[in-house]
Amino acid sequence: MKRSAWWIAGLAVVVLWIGTGSETGVTGKDEYWVTLRTPLEMIEDHSFWTLRLNDEVRLQKPPLVYWFLTMVYQILGIELHWARLVGVFSGAGMAVIAYKMYERLFQKPGLPAGFAVLATAGVAVEGRRAMLDMPLGAFSALSVYLVLSGVQDRNPIRFVFAGIALSAATLSKGPQSLLFVIPALLLGAWLLPRDVPLKAHGYSALLLLIPFAVLTIPWPLSMRILHADFIAELETQIVGNRLSKVDLTSPLNALGGALLLSIPWSFLLIHALLRGFKRQAPATERWLCGWLLLSILPFFFMKSFERYMIPILPCAGVLIARTLDQLPPAWRRGHSLVAAGLLSIVGITFSLFGWWFHLSAWTSLLTLAAVAGIIGLALRNRTPLDPLAGCILVFTVVLGILYPRFGINRIPVDLPWEELQQHRVGVYSKYSQPAMMSMRLKRSVEWPREDRLNESGFEGYIFTTRPEFQDPDPSDQKVAYLDHALKTAGIEYEVVTRYPVFFSRRNWIRFTRPGATDSDWRDAFQKRDLEGLKSEIILVRTLPKPEKPHK
Repeated sequence: MKRSAWWIAGLAVVVLWIGTGSETGVTGKDEYWVTLRTPLEMIEDHSFWTLRLNDEVRLQKPPLVYWFLTMVYQILGIELHWARLVGVFSGAGMAVIAYKMYERLFQKPGLPAGFAVLATAGVAVEGRRAMLDMPLGAFSALSVYLVLSGVQDRNPIRFVFAGIALSAATLSKGPQSLLFVIPALLLGAWLLPRDVPLKAHGYSALLLLIPFAVLTIPWPLSMRILHADFIAELETQIVGNRLSKVDLTSPLNALGGALLLSIPWSFLLIHALLRGFKRQAPATERWLCGWLLLSILPFFFMKSFERYMIPILPCAGVLIARTLDQLPPAWRRGHSLVAAGLLSIVGITFSLFGWWFHLSAWTSLLTLAAVAGIIGLALRNRTPLDPLAGCILVFTVVLGILYPRFGINRIPVDLPWEELQQHRVGVYSKYSQPAMMSMRLKRSVEWPREDRLNESGFEGYIFTTRPEFQDPDPSDQKVAYLDHALKTAGIEYEVVTRYPVFFSRRNWIRFTRPGATDSDWRDAFQKRDLEGLKSEIILVRTLPKPEKPHK
């Protein structure tokens, strides 16, 4: 790999690493309740082939990322910044793949493409989390690049590695990897120039498919043998949760999600797509545009999250860099200023929020300085690297430095930590709070469901939220409340402490109390005090059942 490729990889690791060690950094329920806890339970149960979560076998997702996290926990320790290496390394990998692909397609230095990947909201956010989407994106893009380079260099060995990369993508999140690889390969076979006829690549296709099958099949096959309900669970995940949920409004949602991942370069990406479908457009640009659109096409008619389309970002980064390079100076300056303006609005909003509510003064000023920097670089605009570098700077400051100072998901220091370390700890809340308690205790907190409380009881500590603690109308007899569930199970308890906190709800940007109104926000701004927007966490200690007297 060239020195500049190592340079872009190092830069990516540094900018994405910033903020990953903070419990109050960017996160979401799928990360702190699923991804981070699954390898903890695998270690506790000595189950290294079969995934475990909430004291049950977890069949919904493939194992590669969880195997990686299990290894990281055991070698480096149970720390957030080590766990989130999976996102950091994947983001760096995407940047390097875009860099290499740009060089191969256009015979020009690939730094703008690598910068463009890091300058998108999708990588800036997801690259700081331990999730499955980023490895899926990195390995899918690597598979496409290896096939492209194998065809152009007539190197059949690269098809073998392409099959290995495709297997890694599939074992990272599932067969949706094929949605991002097959369209690229088929469209490339049709549009891109080649030195030999397509039929001659049958042998190369076998070199890809054989290692893919050999590496991918054993784990699901073993799950089918070990767990009779694996096929039913797989069908539920693919058909029940995705294909059967057709939504006629999803085409706009899917396209909007793809553009949202590309912020602040969404308008430039639209420009690139329009350019790519002109009759006189080069075959390489038409291939990139077709690859991107065909990859998101399946999401047009199903409900999904934006992060599911993360694998399009290496392709989008190449398109963004190519368009910036090809536009006349006035157009490039215009698009750069639009991107700088969009990101500046985000930076200024976060900065003023932190300053107004006394959350962080110096980081708010640092953010404003970064905003001034991005506008200055967009105005200078000597090369495409200028505005892209400005975006990377703002994302790093806002997400890695400023946002963690807001205290979202903060755990108080005055909890009875010695007691929590020595006793069972559970979380009885649909919001799974406190978010980072498992990482703090370095073991997976329990999920004391109503049926488990009735069967085996619970002696230890349980966290819950105030709305889920006690029914305001006890005559309802609803089991969903912790108070009722414990009393039904014959378990006495005492409240240890209560504390207010912001916590991530569904995604990192939603953190205020569920049900907060516009009136609550107006009151908070008038008082410059956010306490009224916080949720209340309640910690109870369950008491041991009194022993029955012997007859």
